Amino acid sequence: MSFFSKLVAPYRKGEKNFERARAAELRGDFGSAETYFQTGADAFDTHFAKLRNSDKTARPSHLVMAGICYTRLGRNRDALAALDKALGVKDIPDAFLHAGYAAAKLGDTASAADYWSRYPDWADQPILSGVLKEQATALKQGTSDPTTSCQAVAKGVLRQDRENAKRKITARGSKEVPARKGY
Repeated sequence: MSFFSKLVAPYRKGEKNFERARAAELRGDFGSAETYFQTGADAFDTHFAKLRNSDKTARPSHLVMAGICYTRLGRNRDALAALDKALGVKDIPDAFLHAGYAAAKLGDTASAADYWSRYPDWADQPILSGVLKEQATALKQGTSDPTTSCQAVAKGVLRQDRENAKRKITARGSKEVPARKGY
């Protein structure tokens, strides 16, 4: 660790490592992604502890980034707490996605179906939106179990990410690429 790294605010470390983890996932480098998610989660833990001591509130974008880090690491209860807090302030598509995933991993199919069914259509993520609606219906009807639904959602996220990457390449310099998902 260098001298300057001590001067960087924890939330900035969290943001940067979150971005690095997402980029690693897109490359298919899941080992590096996990390392970055862990570093990001640790940084957000430090940031949130400092905020509690100062009576300030966390930004919804930081809560969502932390929630995604926690979900990827299997810290599903922490993820739900962060994502619910973010959703209490603002409707962020990725918060619905990951809160549903965390709830499903915890075995709470009713909550998972509720989160996924509330995924907003305005998010302009057609592949993901379709998968989430399908899995929410399957969980409500009892035709799918949480593990199967989580696998389907994870595959849907990967397909949507790849589609977004293609759209980004073809739309350089234009605003047609889906906007950031709340973070």
